[in-house]
Amino acid sequence: MSHSDPSASALPQNEQELLRRAYGLSSDEESQALYRDWARTYDKTMLEGLHYQSPHLVADRLAALMPGRDHPVLDLGCGTGLAGRELSARGFAVIDGIDISPEMMAVAREKGSYRNLVCADLNARLPLADGAYQGAICCGTFTSGHVRAHCLDDIMRILATGAPFTFTVKLEVWESFGFKDKLSQLEKAGLLGIVALEPGCLYADSPGADGMFCSVRRL
Repeated sequence: MSHSDPSASALPQNEQELLRRAYGLSSDEESQALYRDWARTYDKTMLEGLHYQSPHLVADRLAALMPGRDHPVLDLGCGTGLAGRELSARGFAVIDGIDISPEMMAVAREKGSYRNLVCADLNARLPLADGAYQGAICCGTFTSGHVRAHCLDDIMRILATGAPFTFTVKLEVWESFGFKDKLSQLEKAGLLGIVALEPGCLYADSPGADGMFCSVRRL
């Protein structure tokens, strides 16, 4: 469990244990096992228990950069579909999701926000065509025990020229997982333009900034 997750100690013991496992992941097998166990209660834990606000904040950022809402957008690490639901509420009409957990995506499918859901590992090459998406979002995936910054190379591949990408990175892994350096490298290589890198609160009750809210464009 991360010390920066507010109100975690007030959660039921079983939910605290799931959070502890989330921040201690070391393999894809552990990830799949965790989210298989957590899928049906994840939304309750995050929204009601921890007052998780990142999905609507990140969706707001994509909406501000993408006035046309009819083009396909991708929710990376979509999980149970919290960000997809926020995108749908903002008028995005064609939303695909990708995640490593079939069980989490089964919950996402029930929300009715997605056109397609793809099971894949963000640490590997994505089974998606070059330039397939006019926008993308990622919320809650770039965190302890999860995906490293090298995935940004392939994310740029599947984005169309000019496509915005808005995402969060947990502040405690912003440098150690390579996100700060990777974004700088991609910017210097002319592959993306940085619109904003803003420290902020992942949870409504956060006592201070615990995440980096990132907005970039594929060049």
